[in-house]
Amino acid sequence: MPLHKAAPKNIDVLLGLARCAEDIKALPEADRYIQLAESLDSDAKQVRHMRARWLLAEKRVDEALELLEANIDREDLHGESIDLWLETLKAHKRELYLCDKLTEYVKRHPKRPEFVFGLGMTLSRAGEIDNARKYLQQADKMLPNNHRVLYELGVLERQAGHIQKSQEIFEKVLELKPAHPAALRTFGNEHKYAYGDKHFVTLNSEAANLTTLQPMEQVQIHFALGKAYDDVGELSTAFRHFAVGGAKKRKQDPMNEKASARMFSLVQKLVDREAIEKSNQTGCQDETPVFILGMPRSGTSLMEQILSAHPDIYGGGELKYMTPSLENISVAGRRLKFGDVEPAFDYDINANFEMRGQWFADRLKALAAGRPVKRVVDKMPGNFNYVGLIHAILPKARIIHSRRHPMETCLSCYRILFAEGHQWTYNLTDLGRYYRRYWNIMQHWREQFPDAMLEVRYEDNVADVEGQARKLIDYLGVPWNDNCLNFHKIDRPVKTASAAQVRKPIYNTSTNRWRKYEPYLGPLLDEIGDIVEAYEAEIAHLPKD
Repeated sequence: MPLHKAAPKNIDVLLGLARCAEDIKALPEADRYIQLAESLDSDAKQVRHMRARWLLAEKRVDEALELLEANIDREDLHGESIDLWLETLKAHKRELYLCDKLTEYVKRHPKRPEFVFGLGMTLSRAGEIDNARKYLQQADKMLPNNHRVLYELGVLERQAGHIQKSQEIFEKVLELKPAHPAALRTFGNEHKYAYGDKHFVTLNSEAANLTTLQPMEQVQIHFALGKAYDDVGELSTAFRHFAVGGAKKRKQDPMNEKASARMFSLVQKLVDREAIEKSNQTGCQDETPVFILGMPRSGTSLMEQILSAHPDIYGGGELKYMTPSLENISVAGRRLKFGDVEPAFDYDINANFEMRGQWFADRLKALAAGRPVKRVVDKMPGNFNYVGLIHAILPKARIIHSRRHPMETCLSCYRILFAEGHQWTYNLTDLGRYYRRYWNIMQHWREQFPDAMLEVRYEDNVADVEGQARKLIDYLGVPWNDNCLNFHKIDRPVKTASAAQVRKPIYNTSTNRWRKYEPYLGPLLDEIGDIVEAYEAEIAHLPKD
């Protein structure tokens, strides 16, 4: 007799059996147990929660969220449902909805630290530093010495440019929980490890306990160990940790290599000068938007920091507006899709170029509301995929392509655990293949839209800071301001892995570092060796370190 036939009429037992069935991916069996529990009390919060879990396993996200919110809206709200609701909305990139709902819940439940902390964390991720700090500090008062709250405060202060303060907060986190994997890794980004220091000892102790950690915690420790062994000069050990950590990260967040290659190929095939001209459309004529794009770790943050030091320019950071604005755009008789995003316009609207450009420009300018600026910068590197489309919907926008030595760029990507996405960075072969696709599509944009962008090399910035800064400012059509040479002193949030570097003057040690790692980079060089030679020929005239 199947177990569910003999199951007692006890909700807790039935839900326990449903959880066991779910764990072994026996979803039909789990469904039967949940149905039995629902027949006893369909409104019970633990029953709704289990049904929501089942719906998520079936990829019925909206139905699951509806049940979770029903559990949150009740007087005796369900804590587990709050956690699952937050996790689900983040996973499905519904940040705007999440922020609106959390704001509503904080007003309704001002003494619930889950909502206050959740709102602070969400605002922090969105780059709203001052707003986020208010809620995270409030959560810290409600939950004193809570390592989760303190960790998010440390991350926030790092984004705000308060590096020393953030390190002090991470130190406190590590006092409360010495083996906190994320804190060990993030603290280690600015800590210079040496044999025998307490954090190096802690990391190695954690390495002995890796199998007891959750998968993502293992990834955090591997990347922290990679940085630590790099600091002490054990490069072979460092690269083993980066490789193993990357493999584990990819297992949790797989990369669809074929889909990535297909998207690059389709864009190059469909988006060219002829297709845009044949559309007979005029984009939005707003001159406010500025795009800094290119590969991650190619100098985009440095460039934005230089521009943001100018009183007429506001740096918006890495924004997620362009993909929604382009989703379902019609080009050459095809409607283009770019992935799992919430589109700015319903499919049936078939929004034209001008509508899409205006939607983007409105959101960009809202970020700088109240500031008398002429230009607002979006430095999302991945916008390099869309140069031709950006030029179509915003023909007066300024587009800056940030370039850097291919090996320096790729090495820097490989050694970093990104907050989200970038699955192609965790394997040297995949990294090389992605870089080649980037190289090819940028060549396509040069050929098809030769006047659409300004290209700037990182190495030129290092060799001639003022000359390159003046070139950038002139391109943006605003008068020169000497503040642009003191970019490292301005106090503004930087959400990327470059948060600490942009607080320092430009330094030569960030060029030609890759040579000491060359013995470990064979798979990468196999993929892009010819591109490396071509780039080095371009910069041969520059002084060597």
